[in-house]
Amino acid sequence: MAHSHKIPAGTKAVLLDAGGTLFRPFPSVGHYYSSVAAKHGCQVSSEEVEAAFHRVWSEHDKIGDLRSHSDEKIEREFWHKIVTAVFKDFKGLKAFGPFFDELHTLFAEPGVWKLYPEVEEVLRLFKEKNFIIGMVSNWDSRLLKLCRGLGIDSYFDFKVISAVFGAAKPDPRIFKEALKQANVRADEAVHVGDSLEDDVRGAHLAGIPSIWLDRSGRHATLAKDQQDFVTVIRDLRELI
Repeated sequence: MAHSHKIPAGTKAVLLDAGGTLFRPFPSVGHYYSSVAAKHGCQVSSEEVEAAFHRVWSEHDKIGDLRSHSDEKIEREFWHKIVTAVFKDFKGLKAFGPFFDELHTLFAEPGVWKLYPEVEEVLRLFKEKNFIIGMVSNWDSRLLKLCRGLGIDSYFDFKVISAVFGAAKPDPRIFKEALKQANVRADEAVHVGDSLEDDVRGAHLAGIPSIWLDRSGRHATLAKDQQDFVTVIRDLRELI
């Protein structure tokens, strides 16, 4: 089996993060939050609401809320809290309930999301090289519909989703579940994702080699010892 120099020799399974690695909201989270809010009486720019979303997301204990629930109702309550916090300083929403219902339904639709340009080519080549391909994602169960709608479902041998499994990255348990489903040892897998904390550190805690997908070039801002510690790519094509 041929490997790129980025994927360690002897690798049998490639584990991939989902959001920010395979696909992203297009054109942006803020675009959809802003446009749906306008329909419900709140005029806020996509830039303002995008900034609020990232602030709330970074501060929120998303792991504690999402990791132990496969129940749709509890997943929905989690997102209700997030969106409530995002809009707490924005005025004009006529009724939060109908606004949230529309927004929550919208983000389950594949049309809101867009694959990064290289994704299908890379997944196809992984298949040709006979890698076991797994998804390891901090997401809720709507991810299954998204993968089908985006046309990538059939590439994956399995998916471990935090809200379904009951633990979230960087908890090593979610990675160990992926190893179990792939039926490989930690040193026979590699995990690829866009988060230093969730993906790189999480995989490290489980003993799995990792590759940081740094699409925006943040690697240059890391301390030198951190730069030496991580294997970095800017595009998934560097793996093939």
